[in-house]
Amino acid sequence: MNKARKSNLHVNGRKPRSRKPHSKTTRGLVIALISLLSILSVLMIGVGAYFWHLYSLMGHNQGITGDFIDSLVPDEMNKDYNDISDYTDIEEGAAGVAEIPVRTSTKNIQNFLLIGIDTRNPNSFIGLSDAVIILTIDSSRKEIKLTSILRDTLVTLPGRDRNQDGKDDYAKFNTSYSLGGFNLLSKTIEQNFRLKIDKYVTMNFAAFKELVDFMGGVEIKLTQAEAKWIKVGNAADTYHLNGKKTLEYARIRKLDSDFGRTNRQRKALTAMFNKAKTMSIGKLNGILNKTLPRVDTNMTANEFTGFIFNSVTYFGYKMDKTFYLPKSGEYRNAPEYRLGSVLLLKDPADAVTDLHKFIYN
Repeated sequence: MNKARKSNLHVNGRKPRSRKPHSKTTRGLVIALISLLSILSVLMIGVGAYFWHLYSLMGHNQGITGDFIDSLVPDEMNKDYNDISDYTDIEEGAAGVAEIPVRTSTKNIQNFLLIGIDTRNPNSFIGLSDAVIILTIDSSRKEIKLTSILRDTLVTLPGRDRNQDGKDDYAKFNTSYSLGGFNLLSKTIEQNFRLKIDKYVTMNFAAFKELVDFMGGVEIKLTQAEAKWIKVGNAADTYHLNGKKTLEYARIRKLDSDFGRTNRQRKALTAMFNKAKTMSIGKLNGILNKTLPRVDTNMTANEFTGFIFNSVTYFGYKMDKTFYLPKSGEYRNAPEYRLGSVLLLKDPADAVTDLHKFIYN
């Protein structure tokens, strides 16, 4: 090798740099990661677009609206809400409902209102709330709980004073939605039952019937009397019900009472939940696209996306615990209020405490 060439190889006494042996491997790995992230980004954009499509199908705050003050006789409604995780933190022996702290959703417990509207117009969300069910998702115990509030329960309506006596009017519970939509309904629940529930999903009778039909019907165990009432049989047995018969079943009242009716509503929801767990993603997607235009909600797009993301997890939860207010034997009829048949809680504070125990334990 000539001296000039050799001197170029030993500038200032240093050997020239050689390519690192793993540089090709490192470069390949970086390219692979960038490619993977790019693919994931495209997929996430697609998923986001899909969720936005589903969200846009629903109605948003299309029910009755109205501005109502919290109460003509404010109590504890404007205080900070207690974030609790178990019933041991719930005060017992309160002299009155106003002494019980208002509870709200926690890290592990989310409450939603499911509202069934008494209307046959598939595109309407205006009418009496024939069914109001509190859906509780308990992620720590992997449970979904259902609580019914009977429509004839006597409550006070926040901010409504037709007789000008300076006090909130008494009314049947199902009146609140028809007068002020979710706005008044949620405040009525907060004032009378000390629960602040911010999110709701509303469906009318026509949509409920369609949903069951889209699912291919559901299996429900009926008593002999129930089977005869909806004309599907003459014996106590498990029957396959289509949308029309499921709706008829969920609305039976004259057979026994509103207690039996709300129990049938919870059984119908449980049957639908169990049926959905057996269905393919493709089938569920088709049902969502057909049903969501019949649904109204105030969930934001982000909240809805999170709910859908978690729905697969929820299918692994148990849904076998139910509760209702008022409980049997803990109410009396109150003709003195001149509102027809109403259910007056004998001990409202005790009833609310039991409700809180059920939801938060």
